[in-house]
Amino acid sequence: MVQVFLDLFVFMAISKRIAADYPWTFDNDLFGGPDFWGLVSKTWRMCTVGQLQSPINIDPSRLLFDPGLTSIVIGHQQIEAEFRNAGPLPIVTVNDTNGASGQINVTGGPAGPYNYRLHHVMFHFGRLPDGEMGSEHTIDKVRFPAEIQLLCYNSDLYENFTQAMTQPRGLLALSFIVDIGDASNVELRKLTVASQSITYKDSVTTLTRFQPSGLLSNIRHYVTYEGSLTYPGCYETVTWVIMNNPIYITREDQTEIKQPNPVFMGPNYRPLKPLNGRLIRTNIDVKYESRSAGGTCPSNIYLDMGYRSNPRRLRNASRDPDKRDLAKHLSLETIDPLDSIENFDFV
Repeated sequence: MVQVFLDLFVFMAISKRIAADYPWTFDNDLFGGPDFWGLVSKTWRMCTVGQLQSPINIDPSRLLFDPGLTSIVIGHQQIEAEFRNAGPLPIVTVNDTNGASGQINVTGGPAGPYNYRLHHVMFHFGRLPDGEMGSEHTIDKVRFPAEIQLLCYNSDLYENFTQAMTQPRGLLALSFIVDIGDASNVELRKLTVASQSITYKDSVTTLTRFQPSGLLSNIRHYVTYEGSLTYPGCYETVTWVIMNNPIYITREDQTEIKQPNPVFMGPNYRPLKPLNGRLIRTNIDVKYESRSAGGTCPSNIYLDMGYRSNPRRLRNASRDPDKRDLAKHLSLETIDPLDSIENFDFV
């Protein structure tokens, strides 16, 4: 019996040390990879046993239209932020010590009735030289080149991000897909240039005129669900908002996101997690397209959606590499207005 307690004590001591010292990673071939996060510390237990984990696949056939989801509102000011190579991924941390001028607040949509304050901007991408896709969330099982996530904490209920991340309604994550296009998003281009200053782990640079809202080209339409952080300790306190419109980066600018240590800096996305019966709500209402051939009746269809619907396409079309470019959408004009949202697919 004494030996059992001694073994247990040693195991707990080792586990505590691993959690504190072991460099966690997104590489499942290493002990610190996603499959092991929940085993090295009791504070990371949700990574293994949680039922509301993120990321997930966004299945268009399971979207629930919610007319109560209003538009997202985010502050437009330029701020100062720290851009750090944290090892597993690059992170922008907002310097909000300058009072209201340095605070980016987010309201509306599933954030209501609370106010959230931006704290982190995180970047997930694949192994870029090899063309590996790296978005965490997938759309109809299609993974895109990258994903950027704005993590905000509930400033009405909690004093800071650290306190909020373990508490109910603690965090809000605004996420958007990055795809390849003809022109780069201006703010994203700034970050790719700045990334050349943080090519080594723990290196830091300062962003003096960073405008987070500039990363969000269109925040009118989105899908939302309840989930978790996608890094240790995977706390299930996050309301996710996945923007319907992607932002773009050119292939030339994409290659600037280079790091000399591929183990830590790419790929850096967590494997998909099961939905486990969760609702995926959306404010994209595709059911009420105008039935008038002349187009004289008002339409509730937003014609500039990032993932356009086409119920007549083959189910496996989205698996075709030629269909992955969001510029290759089929027209919404072919949609039967009598189809319900359950029958629509996003390309």
